Amino acid sequence: MILHSLALTNFRQFRGEQKIVFAEGAGGTGPNVTVIFGENGRGKTGVFRGLMFALYGERRLTQDGDVPDTELQLVNTAALEANGGKPVRTLVELDFTHRGNRYLLRRAIEGVRDADRVLEELDEVYLQRTDPHGNTKVVNVADVGRTVQTVLDPRVREYFLFDGEKIERLTRASIEQRHEISRGIRNLLSVDALDGAIKASAKLVRSLDGQLATQSTGELARCFRRLRENEDAQEKARGDLETLAEETNRARTEKTKVDQELDKIGGIRHLLETRHQKELDLAGFRQQSSDLLAGMKQYVVRAAGLLVAPCVDRAFAHIDKQKQRGEIPSEIRRDLIERLLEEHRCICGRELREGTKPHAAILEWQARTSEVSLQDAALNLWRHLSEVHHRAADDAAQIEKCLLQYGLLRNRIETLQRELEALGAQISGSERQDASRLEAHRERIEEKLRNLEAQSLNQQQTLSELLTQNEQLKAQLEEERRKSARSDELSRRAFLIRETRDALQETFASFTQEVRDHLGQLATGLFRELLDAESRANLRTIIVNEDYSLQVLDRWGQPFLANISAGQRQVMSIAFIAALAKAAARDTRLEMPLFMDTPFGRLSAEHRQNLIAKIPEFAAQWVLLATDTEFRRQEAQWLKASGRWGRFYRLRPARDGATKIEEVDIKAVPALLRDEASSS
Repeated sequence: MILHSLALTNFRQFRGEQKIVFAEGAGGTGPNVTVIFGENGRGKTGVFRGLMFALYGERRLTQDGDVPDTELQLVNTAALEANGGKPVRTLVELDFTHRGNRYLLRRAIEGVRDADRVLEELDEVYLQRTDPHGNTKVVNVADVGRTVQTVLDPRVREYFLFDGEKIERLTRASIEQRHEISRGIRNLLSVDALDGAIKASAKLVRSLDGQLATQSTGELARCFRRLRENEDAQEKARGDLETLAEETNRARTEKTKVDQELDKIGGIRHLLETRHQKELDLAGFRQQSSDLLAGMKQYVVRAAGLLVAPCVDRAFAHIDKQKQRGEIPSEIRRDLIERLLEEHRCICGRELREGTKPHAAILEWQARTSEVSLQDAALNLWRHLSEVHHRAADDAAQIEKCLLQYGLLRNRIETLQRELEALGAQISGSERQDASRLEAHRERIEEKLRNLEAQSLNQQQTLSELLTQNEQLKAQLEEERRKSARSDELSRRAFLIRETRDALQETFASFTQEVRDHLGQLATGLFRELLDAESRANLRTIIVNEDYSLQVLDRWGQPFLANISAGQRQVMSIAFIAALAKAAARDTRLEMPLFMDTPFGRLSAEHRQNLIAKIPEFAAQWVLLATDTEFRRQEAQWLKASGRWGRFYRLRPARDGATKIEEVDIKAVPALLRDEASSS
């Protein structure tokens, strides 16, 4: 899919007819980067919203959360006011090419003001297709949706928009992160039929289990009942986790709205900016603390060994001394010595007489030997103690390092929490009464988020325990089935459908594992291309764990997520989202336009430079939605040097409060931008 142009008429912030012509990257090597530049709230995301409305007729984006539909007005407000109560037509027209066919897609709605609300309804849907031979056909309105789905499946469309919130969400080891990754992978799998079969078989399992439990007696009936109760509890735990994830997302959305309201209040902007930065730092330190704590679990057993280190050292030294003297293993086997003494004859054939030196030497050998089994046990113990002995110092150093790091992180977290409390008090103590009210509301949301996180952790632990119990109950049920020797029709059906459901679940799990591995490989390749040289030397592999959390391994294959920087985390998230988009495109090159909304965040200069150099190479088109704090003269110079920069649009305010899309010649862009020093 290659975008040619997007025309917006009275859509959202854009009054009148305005148009963006995209850099197309002819032949895969030409300019394919379009920069859309403007302040927050000026309409950058509105451009992507227009694209989604044209393709699918949808007014809502994922990041809208639980924002009411009444607040998602598409008709331009200034146009409505100027039209004196008459209807205003809003139009989005998209011109694009897909697999040799050129499409012109148009959707329109009509809006009218009714007292204090705006009523909007669909006015037109039009799709025209021109084949490679120049033949043009208008697609039937009823077929527009199916035709668009062949171009871009609506289930994976959101993976072609990177936004700062999604990137931030993937850097947190939380239920939100796992939910986001799980949803992305399930959308990629396109296994609706298999999912439906699993649900249908699970429903039948419950029905037949209930009948069999009623007709069975003794331990078999109890097994069925306990297994059913366990699976009901699992379903409830999963449902509770989904509910908690949704509540968390709603709370975060509400917190964002409060922050936006606070940001409008003069006099406290600097406090809000400081708090935002400290909250980002706090989230990073909490993430590192959580990852470090999880990594320390591998040292629990080894730490126990350190408690008996003096005993280990003494035992090792004793056996090692015997080994050095040649006593373990013996220079000659005990059974051979005993045979020589019994036969009174040496190995060389000479006679062994008591009292002679050879006989005395044989007796000395005999005294130094022990049973073969005892020697083997001593050698095995020596090898084991040797490993423990030599590893003890490294383990002690590593454990001490982890504990020190964890202590420092906890100190930083506590310090930041105190600083944030002080900032909250300053903001709340503002002379503006609305600031105090909003700050109190924000504190309540923060408390709610902490409670939701704690509840999520408890539910995850509960689900883990239920899954372990489930395996034990299945084994007990199978054992009782053999003991009871039931072979009636109901019993056969009940066990058969249970086996069928388990087989379907195993198939789904296996398929999901393959997709996770594939995504990990794609993300790793992109990750290593985007990292700076120093990071590439230490960080090697991104993996998607079974619980859908992300992990990065170091050069030795050990988990290292707890130790990476905030910038490296952001690059890791971008690499994974890019891998999702690439997998969704099902091609070696991403033949889809890739939108990135304020993606740079806290990236270092080298990471930014790598993104600017690499993304145009693997994406057919790159549309960068950026603010003046992200796209500065330095970024413009890097992009210009790449030879991939095609077009630049500036979103500037108009007199009526709307936004004007203004194309600027690339040569004139640096004069509009800030440099590094002035932005700091």
